[in-house]
Amino acid sequence: MSQRAISGIACLVVIVVSLVLLSSCVTPSAILTVAEVEGEIYRQVNEERQKVGLTDLDRDPALDELARQYSASEFSKAVEQSSELVYLLCNSWRVTYSGGAPKVHEETAREQVDYCLENNDLRQAMLRSDARATGLGVAIVGDTVYYAQVFDVLNVADEHGDPVRLYENAQSRDPSWEQLRGFVLNDDTDEQPYILNSFVCTSFATMLHDSAEAAGIRAAYVSVDFGDGPGHALNAFNTTDQGLVYIDSTGQGLNTATSGMTLDGQDTTMDYDKVAYVAIGNEYGLISLDRASAFDYEFYEQWRQQWEDYKAKARIYEQTSDPAELRTLREELEAQASILGKYRWDPMGTVTNFYVHW
Repeated sequence: MSQRAISGIACLVVIVVSLVLLSSCVTPSAILTVAEVEGEIYRQVNEERQKVGLTDLDRDPALDELARQYSASEFSKAVEQSSELVYLLCNSWRVTYSGGAPKVHEETAREQVDYCLENNDLRQAMLRSDARATGLGVAIVGDTVYYAQVFDVLNVADEHGDPVRLYENAQSRDPSWEQLRGFVLNDDTDEQPYILNSFVCTSFATMLHDSAEAAGIRAAYVSVDFGDGPGHALNAFNTTDQGLVYIDSTGQGLNTATSGMTLDGQDTTMDYDKVAYVAIGNEYGLISLDRASAFDYEFYEQWRQQWEDYKAKARIYEQTSDPAELRTLREELEAQASILGKYRWDPMGTVTNFYVHW
């Protein structure tokens, strides 16, 4: 399997638990609305977290909406794949009743929370120590009640198949571009080699994220999907003066760089800190950190065109014999090279989707 294939598996592993239970109808002591059951499940989940020393989860309206869409769709794969659900940890299960249309009642929430506690996968998600917020959705469709609980936790596995757990610093703050640039250049994440099955893109993105948070810089983990092949992981920072900046510090062994000819992949003098340019429907672009002066995708397109112009002019230079013209072309090429640098990072693929997780 290729390096990128392994990388993709490590970057994006989505686990959705869906179980079917059969039970007879129970005469309820009091009928509740699905919204009331959602609220009771939320309250009781926090009670269970308190019992094991975990913090309460906040109720997030956006996660509520995701959970409700998913449960109302009867756990549709299309709904999952077309929303942020594909990147987030989600418990989902359904209960099918016999003997008539189901109704939810006072005991329903307790029954469902107890069921989750008895199921290892559901319990582990409910009691994730790095979860901070959750959303709930309950939907009655026909003879079945669908339950979904979404957590603000990345559903991503590392190179060993274990869940990625990000360090979050409550005191971290958004940096200026110069602060971010200085931090990334001094950080040694990019000095680690990319090693298949050992240290892959999730490792780099997690390492830079945690280093930034430890330094008081607010960081995001970003998952990217491509049209062909596996996905990728990088980081994002919401700078105070330049807005959102994507940083890719994946080290030697994954990305390739060219300057008219392919550079030696073992060239340890290359700096692997890069600004990334991410836009759905466009190639995943990279510019060396010390050469990036703007961060919108239009800048990357202009940069790419400048490289094409440089290469075209270099070909003319190689075929020219007139001394005066050679001198002029050389001066122009040197001026362009002082802006563009010695090499250009090759794009990784066409972005079909991406998710920024703060």
